[in-house]
Formats: sequence, C-alpha cells, structure tokens
Amino acid sequence: MAYRIDPRAPVDIALRRTAQKQIDKAVRDLSGGDEGRHEAVHEARKRLKKLRGLVRLLREADPSFAGAENARYREAGRTLSGVRDRTALIEALDGLEGRFAGEVDSPSFAVVRTALELKREAAVEAQGSARDVAAEALGSLEAGRSRLDALALGQGRRRNRVRVVAGVEANYRRARRDLAAARASNRAEDFHDLRKRIKYLGMHLKLLEGLWPAALAPLREEADRAAEALGRDHDYAVLHAEMLADPRSFGARADLDVVLALLDRHQAELRAEAAETCGRLLSDKPGAFAARIARLWQLAAKAPDPAAPAAP
Repeated sequence: MAYRIDPRAPVDIALRRTAQKQIDKAVRDLSGGDEGRHEAVHEARKRLKKLRGLVRLLREADPSFAGAENARYREAGRTLSGVRDRTALIEALDGLEGRFAGEVDSPSFAVVRTALELKREAAVEAQGSARDVAAEALGSLEAGRSRLDALALGQGRRRNRVRVVAGVEANYRRARRDLAAARASNRAEDFHDLRKRIKYLGMHLKLLEGLWPAALAPLREEADRAAEALGRDHDYAVLHAEMLADPRSFGARADLDVVLALLDRHQAELRAEAAETCGRLLSDKPGAFAARIARLWQLAAKAPDPAAPAAP
C-alpha cells in the first residue's frame, strides 16, 4: 500500500492502515543485519517522518493522540539521527562542489570533506552499538502500533473528514506565516521552520492524492522540490555554523573562506527559488484551500472504486 489513504474508507481505518504499513516497513529496515545499516537507518528515519506527517492530520480530530504519537516518532527519529546528520553534511558539501563545478576548481572542498569524514567517524564511535540504537527505535514503533490499533475517532464519516481537513488547514495556515517570516528576516531559523511546514504539506498532499491525482500530484511534487531546496539550505546553515565555531578543525583559513563564500552564494539561490515556489503553493487563503480539499474528498468518497471488480 502506498503512502495514501483510501477516500472511500472510514477515516480512522484509512489512516490506521497507512500508518501501520509505514511501521511495518520501518521495522523491516531496522531488523536487518549490519550490512547496509546506514542506508537502512536512513530509510527508517524517512518512515518515521511520514508517520509524523500522518498523525499530525489528527491535530483537530484527536489532539491527545496526535501530540503523543508525534512526540513518540520524533524521539525515535532522534535516536537514529547522529551518524545520518553527519552524512548529510558531507552530501551537502558534495552538492555545493557540484553546483560550482566548472566555475570554481578548488582543493578547499577536499580539505573540508576530510574534516567532515573524521567527525563522522567520531560520531559512529560515540553512537555505540547499531543494534542497541535500532532496538530503542523498534520499541517505539511497536508501542506506536499498539496505540494505532486502538484509534477510533467516534464520529460519522463526514464529520471525521472535516476534522482531518482541519489538520491540513492548520499546517497550511502556519506555512503561510512561516513564509512571511522567512521573507522578512532571511534568517536560517525561519527558513527551517518553513521547510518543516512545506514538508508536511507535501506529505498531506501525498496522503490525499487519491482525491484527485491529476490535480494534487503536481502540487505535491512542487512541495517536495521546495522542501528539498529548503533542506539543503538547512544543511548549509548547519555546516556554516559548525565551520565558524571550530575553524581550526577544517584546515587553513583560506580553504575555509572559499567554502563559506560559496555556501552563502548557493544559500541565497536556494532561498529565492524556494520562496517563489512556496508563494505559489500557498497562494490560496487557508479556508479556501481547506474547502477545496473537503469538497474533493466528498466527491471521491462517492465515486466508484476503479479497483473493484466489474459488475456482471
């Protein structure tokens, strides 16, 4: 089953099925052997983020469930984040070098990359046993599964749809505020907040894509692209701060200055690109956006199931 809810099913059942599928996949990722461990952890973290996006749909329908389960999956993700965060910085540096390939040919990238690899090795040693780290996350996933088994919204189908759409609207409304704040301040913290909202918007559009795939899939793709640009901007901000906090560990100051200057330049490009895309994605008023989703859901719930066998 894809990361998508069935618009014809009762809301709590549809959400429960989709969430349980993500839990099953994350458990498989974390239950393998040591071979490919880093990639498995990366995949499991993506599943946990998808679970957070899903439970946040229930902010208005079941606030206590949404708050507790969002916190559960957030903490599970943090137990897996140490080495992956270090790898993300190396990937960000490689992306920066690729952006300026043919324009800037500098040994500074290799110097900084070596420093980042040493820091990642230290993070691997500090993290401890990969099995112990995975075991903690697996325990959280099983506890989350138990809570999901008991999820029941207790309202009629139409009322439950309205309450879930209210969760979509709450994230959308906050995204508009965060976009305005990021444009006004140009601060890394504000762009990071915007990135989280756009990431959740993309997840919500993916979950609801079955309402009207031809219309919602392109919006989700744009949200994913904007979130990716903002994610790279965040990696650059973290790398920038780390290099300034401990410049000696990154080699000669001349090498540091080259990379810092290119970081600033590419960050400006990424922010401009993301702000323009987000402005288009968030151009509707929150109430109008939510009303459209609610109407599409109502229509999809009444439509015949294309996967159902044909009548004789």
